[in-house]
Amino acid sequence: MKNKVSEHLKVQSFEVDLNSRIKPYYIQCHLQEAAYDGSAFCGVGYEVVHPMGLAWVLNRLHVSFKSLPMWGDEVRIDTWSRGQQGPLWHRNYQMFKGEELLLSATSAWTVLDLSTRSLYKGVPPFDPEKHLAEDTLPFCAKLTVPKHLEMQDAGSHVPLFSEIDTNGHVNNCVYTDWALNSLPFDYLANREIRDLEVNYYREVHPGQKVIFQIAREADTWYFRGLHEGLPCFLVKLEFDQ
Repeated sequence: MKNKVSEHLKVQSFEVDLNSRIKPYYIQCHLQEAAYDGSAFCGVGYEVVHPMGLAWVLNRLHVSFKSLPMWGDEVRIDTWSRGQQGPLWHRNYQMFKGEELLLSATSAWTVLDLSTRSLYKGVPPFDPEKHLAEDTLPFCAKLTVPKHLEMQDAGSHVPLFSEIDTNGHVNNCVYTDWALNSLPFDYLANREIRDLEVNYYREVHPGQKVIFQIAREADTWYFRGLHEGLPCFLVKLEFDQ
């Protein structure tokens, strides 16, 4: 377990859906918390970067589900850093129930300069000895919509107070909820998610109107948000049949 950080948790009643399975939103919340602890382990936690006027922001996330934990399940999240690749800092995860692997995830992060709201071009005081150079999980790839799919209008939304986090923008976990809430209720009630990808392009701030677009190919859905014609995020959801 060298250079891996582990989090232990129990799935709570408020975290589950009508089938008593944990909601993807809360999966992302727990991965986010594990990432905070993992960055602290590497010497670049919130207590280090925030006084520098910096913040870690998620750029990409890809979660592959084998099974969703249920209400009352006790699970463990392992997380580890893959270090830096260009402007991206890669972090991977696995979730276990006992010895059973429930999910694997990859992510890519950038460092935000809070004063300019732009990419920080320096290097935080990251401990290079505390990442895994070799890994069976790949780096988190860029997500695109297949060219043959046409995105359709799916309404709009102005962020709510509860959707804004400590960095003053919509929290990364919220975008998945926006996507899921745009799908038919009966469809979601009878499917289980198998794959989730999110790419983040621009911050969404309070008061900004986001235009939603959606496309479907069998049990794969693409959900995009735009503000003033520019893409803010793209979500891909795959379900079992």
